[in-house]
Amino acid sequence: MKNTLLLFALLFLLGSTSFAQTANKDSIQVLSIAQFEKLATKKKSKIIDVRTPEEVAEGHLADATTVNFLSPDFASQVASLNKKGTYLLYCRSGSRTRKAADALQKMGFKNVYMLEGGITAWKEAGKAIEK
Repeated sequence: MKNTLLLFALLFLLGSTSFAQTANKDSIQVLSIAQFEKLATKKKSKIIDVRTPEEVAEGHLADATTVNFLSPDFASQVASLNKKGTYLLYCRSGSRTRKAADALQKMGFKNVYMLEGGITAWKEAGKAIEK
């Protein structure tokens, strides 16, 4: 009986570990400001601001393309993007970025990254924004 319970416990742990590795494989990488800046300089990288037009009007990162995540046509707007490209997403603090990044990943985008802390952290670090 003890051996059977031990076997089931071992199988459960192995199954849990396998599931955790699969879940992590599909997660979106969160970048520090320094990592985000470095990746933004790469030719194939595109910065995507997923905030509303009103928020963007208050300031945005240089060379950012706006694709409002809250817009009903968000999916159709990003559908025209190259799924093999590298996309650096940000919002105000990171919540919408996570949802937008997850949506892109479900649509088949492979190289999706998000800025840790969003534009709020960017400004707090003294980084430049454009209006």
